[in-house]
Amino acid sequence: MARPNNSRMRRIKRALAVRDGAQCFYCALPFPTLLAATVDHLIPQSLLPGWAQINLVLACRPCNQRKSGQLPQVFLRTAGLVPSLRHPAPRPATVRARTRPGLPSRTRVRPARACPMPRPRTGVTR
Repeated sequence: MARPNNSRMRRIKRALAVRDGAQCFYCALPFPTLLAATVDHLIPQSLLPGWAQINLVLACRPCNQRKSGQLPQVFLRTAGLVPSLRHPAPRPATVRARTRPGLPSRTRVRPARACPMPRPRTGVTR
C-alpha cells in the first residue's frame, strides 16, 4: 500500500482531479487541497486488484471509510444518494378513437399495466 502523500500518490491525485474535478466522487464536497483527498478504488481491490486509473476516484475520508469494501451502487443506495431499483409509476396510455370519419375524435384512457414485462402464463403444461 502506498503512503497517502508520496510522489506516486500525489501524481495519481492530480490526474484524478483533472479527470473528475477536485471534489469527492460520492458527496461532491470540494477539496481545499489535494492533501485532504483520499484515493478510493471504485470497485474494491478484493474484487478487482490493481491500481488502474479507470478504477480510481477521489473521495473524502468519511465517504471512503463508509464505503469500505462495498460496490458503489450498494454504498450510494444505502446512503440514500441513489434511488432504489423500483420500476417507475406507470402512466396511462391515451388512445384517440374516431367514431365516424369526419367527426371529432374522442380521447379515452386505457389502463396501463403495472410492469412492462409480459405476464407469466399459468396453467400451461408441456
